[in-house]
Amino acid sequence: MEEERRERQTENPGKEEDQEFGQNDDIAQEIQRLVEAMAHAARKVWSSEQRLQLEEDLRRGLGSLVGSVEEALERFNRSEQGQEFQEQAAKVAHRVRESALAAELKEGLATGLRTASEEVQKFADSFEEDEDQSRAPQDIPVKPEAGEDEKEES
Repeated sequence: MEEERRERQTENPGKEEDQEFGQNDDIAQEIQRLVEAMAHAARKVWSSEQRLQLEEDLRRGLGSLVGSVEEALERFNRSEQGQEFQEQAAKVAHRVRESALAAELKEGLATGLRTASEEVQKFADSFEEDEDQSRAPQDIPVKPEAGEDEKEES
């Protein structure tokens, strides 16, 4: 079989390649048709009366649910338990804000003290360097003036 293919290729070069290309072209056309059919079906479903009715039913149902939840929350807020709940929530929120403020103050104070400590350490280090440099012996010889040598000898 392989020999037959080789013979055909030598007899008609390019013909088999044209057939293979034609088969690939057929596959591409079939894929294109499938995509077009799926797109058409999706458009039909999207614009169908059933989908529109389902969408309307969902909108009405969700609107009704939201209205019921809002009404229940209003009744709860007016009740004694609702009032107590609101007071407790306000107290908790106040405590949280206070603890957050305290944490920020603590962090700020720690950062400030750390910075001050570093600056004092830098100052002390520079002071020690200046002191060490002033203690170092000078290598510059000091020559006595001409008149001073005579005074020392007398």
